[in-house]
Amino acid sequence: MTNLTPNDAIVLDGGTSNTRARLVRKGRVIATVRRSVGVRDTVLSNESQPVARAVRECIEEICRQNGGALPQRVVASGMLSSEVGLASVPHVIAPAGIDELAHSVVSCDLPAVGERPIDLVPGVRTPPGSGRDGWAEADVMRGEECETLGAWLALPDAQGRNAAFLWPGSHTKLVAVNASGQIVRSYTTLAGELTQALARHTLLAASLPEELPSEPDTEAFATGLRLVEDEGLGRMAFLVRVAALTSALGPSERAAFWVGAVIGDDVARIARHAVLAAPVPVWVGGRQPQRTLYSNALAMRHSGPVHALDDDLAERAPMLGALAIAERHAELRQRSA
Repeated sequence: MTNLTPNDAIVLDGGTSNTRARLVRKGRVIATVRRSVGVRDTVLSNESQPVARAVRECIEEICRQNGGALPQRVVASGMLSSEVGLASVPHVIAPAGIDELAHSVVSCDLPAVGERPIDLVPGVRTPPGSGRDGWAEADVMRGEECETLGAWLALPDAQGRNAAFLWPGSHTKLVAVNASGQIVRSYTTLAGELTQALARHTLLAASLPEELPSEPDTEAFATGLRLVEDEGLGRMAFLVRVAALTSALGPSERAAFWVGAVIGDDVARIARHAVLAAPVPVWVGGRQPQRTLYSNALAMRHSGPVHALDDDLAERAPMLGALAIAERHAELRQRSA
């Protein structure tokens, strides 16, 4: 393959259920390739390396789209740097910003994946608190550190002050950032996976459509959002069946009701978290419709401003953060050479 200019890079990020590769040139995304394969496939399957195969396919497809050329830099973040990803890179302990993460980037030769060494960006770990239950304050992230720092770099209003970022998805991640751009701590829930798991693998499956709606019914969603505070999530799950037996809601409305219940329960706890005790500004990212649903729900509970990222920044944030960390890593290596 022919090398591209040093300004070109492939930026990889992998999560629970998806792997994505972007070809980036001078800060612009030229091509994007996705595979519906994530670390969950490694955990649940008997195959040894489904994620490595997905990454290789993504890189090969990116290169085909670019005339067979391979960039000189390949950067990977998210669960790709975990023990069930491409290679295990230890978390950096919070507080951690671009410099701290850059110091801990690991460059690996992975011939089974591609020809170029891959710069693996570490995740960030929130240490436990004190006392008997202090362990419950601990948290970990892989991928959201790049999303958070990428968005922070692109948002002048977030800089020079304490701020928070919320990333709904398979997991929901609340991230606190200090005025210096360091990730101070995070808080994670399993809300996205919980929504799907109960909808597919419990009694709820008989009362819900095969696919949850990409645009939930507004009224049914609001009902789920409202009732979960009094009923609790376990009761709300059974109410999906009650709604079917009594014909109170149609199939798509029941799905919207269930999505509203999970998001309402998730947001209620997020809004009470210590990160949001002060009226700090919050930026909400992730994919649609979760980005809008979460930002609207949180705005009703949080005393500070809540902003949904625009589509462009929500899409580019992981790439911006990963590249900033990788470029800083390269600078540090040159200094020490």
